[in-house]
Amino acid sequence: MTRPTLTTLWITDGPAGPRIRKAASTSQQLAEDPFGYADGENGLVRPLYDLDDLAGMLEANSLHARCCRQKATDVAGRGFSLRARETDGDVSDEAASRWGEFVAEVEEDARGDESFKERIDHASQDFESIGWGILEISRRVDGLIDGLWHVPAQTIRAHKDGRRFAQKRGGKTVWFKRFGVEGTVDRQAGGWSDRTSRDGFAGNELIVVRNYTPRSDYYGLPDHVPAFAAMAGWRAQAEFNVRFFDNQAVPRYAVIVEGADVSPDFEERILDHFRAIKGDPHRTIVIPVPGLPGDDATQVKVRFERLSVDIKDASFRLYKQDNALEICIAHGVPPYRVGWPIVGSLGGSTAEEMTEIYNDSIVQPRQETWEQRLTRALLGRKGLALADVVLKAAELDTRNETRDVEKAKALWEMDALLPDEARAFFGMDPFPEGRGSKTKSESAPPPAPSPFGIVNDQVAKAWTSEVRELTRIRKRLESLVPAEEAA
Repeated sequence: MTRPTLTTLWITDGPAGPRIRKAASTSQQLAEDPFGYADGENGLVRPLYDLDDLAGMLEANSLHARCCRQKATDVAGRGFSLRARETDGDVSDEAASRWGEFVAEVEEDARGDESFKERIDHASQDFESIGWGILEISRRVDGLIDGLWHVPAQTIRAHKDGRRFAQKRGGKTVWFKRFGVEGTVDRQAGGWSDRTSRDGFAGNELIVVRNYTPRSDYYGLPDHVPAFAAMAGWRAQAEFNVRFFDNQAVPRYAVIVEGADVSPDFEERILDHFRAIKGDPHRTIVIPVPGLPGDDATQVKVRFERLSVDIKDASFRLYKQDNALEICIAHGVPPYRVGWPIVGSLGGSTAEEMTEIYNDSIVQPRQETWEQRLTRALLGRKGLALADVVLKAAELDTRNETRDVEKAKALWEMDALLPDEARAFFGMDPFPEGRGSKTKSESAPPPAPSPFGIVNDQVAKAWTSEVRELTRIRKRLESLVPAEEAA
């Protein structure tokens, strides 16, 4: 008979000699997660972190929740619009009509009253807080897509084949396949089938957008995972302050009795006082101490020692600020973006520069990801088959209008910018009658004539005869006077 291998034990030395104690037995109850994973019959892959715990962190930290929602709003919450694939092209009437019909079918569905923009925004929030965003797509009998819904990301698990996904809720399981994958998946059993009928047997398709992590080929990882310690410190500080003020700001004490044994009644009286002090912090305690004959050294003494040092409010504020900055850094969100105005050491602000970096490094790359995935799925050959259009997310406006106006004015004065180009940049209509299509030098009026030139012309006309007579007299005088004397 093979003996089981011990993995944990303790060796203790007592009155009866050394003794070996085994670790407590492992519980055999099922884990809370209802999914069966790769080693089980379902073949699902366990996520790196508990997805329900990741979703619950939104309720545990206000800064983390605000960062997730702000990023989701900046990336996808401003909506998507249909644009021509060519930069200078126009959206055809047919493409606009088919896209409008699809959006109407999405928003008029009885299973949800959210708009198309809201459903994308909810998936984007899951992307930021859980690590992946998921959208469900349905098809009509003819295979054309006709529905889109947001799927809570914490309820989905990926299959090891990378093509199927399962959702469990209320003891029920439903299966999906990755969008565009050939074949039909049984939405109840999860197996593949050759059936192509749309009689409720086939599972819908999922568009899954992951926040890449090298640790998993199936799941994404949210940005805030490296800041778990900072979030724990934030929570620990908050709980400490709550306990302190719940005790009416009375610090912890130790009651030390010297020179006598503490009876149970005496000890209980002290405990009762400190239990009641929470409701009445200024309550007076009366401790009767029996006297003993002899000198002062033999007398019973009772003293109170504070166990906690003074609370350093400034240190706590700095600690909280350090934790908050670490959370913002992990998310890549500038503090100004979440309503936290930080003033520089010289009283200045770097809000504009930080917002531009945030837009370039976080918002725009993720907008491109969502644009490409939605365009390929919804407008591609496996979707609505609209080849000449794309979906574009509304850009985050980080412009400083005062600075832009000054720059436009300088460019116009250098003949480097047309007025209509400047008006188009600020969202204004062009000037009427083509006035805005000329540079500054072209639109400037001709220079006014000099008043001195006008005066000289008038003088010349009025004194022409006199000037001629004086010229003749000068010539006669020169002829009468010898040249030597004139010199």
